[in-house]
Amino acid sequence: LKLGRLLYQGRWFDPQAIMLRETAQRWVARAITGEVTLELRRGNDYSLLNTESPNLTYHPERLTMEKGESMFSPRDRIGQLTMRNLDIVDTRDKLGVYTRAGLLSLGDGAPLPQLDDKRQP
Repeated sequence: LKLGRLLYQGRWFDPQAIMLRETAQRWVARAITGEVTLELRRGNDYSLLNTESPNLTYHPERLTMEKGESMFSPRDRIGQLTMRNLDIVDTRDKLGVYTRAGLLSLGDGAPLPQLDDKRQP
């Protein structure tokens, strides 16, 4: 939102705009793959029909208590611990995406992935 506002105001080379744009390009854009299906109508009217990607972080099957096998059962009490566990799974998946994209690497003797210092185009 902030980047959009800066670009709309013509502040393309504002330090904050450059930082936000580089961050989005380095961390977000490189991990985005997949397909989006839109229904286009007259003017700027459209509907988002479907999104498919191996890197999606939204998994509706994990969020339902009524449909099929899910992370929850009706006996579960949805609380902080259950939600945190789902967040950990999603974070681990996203770290895998960043590692495969070359954004993270295991440092020498480091037990956790480290930010890769190499500049990527």
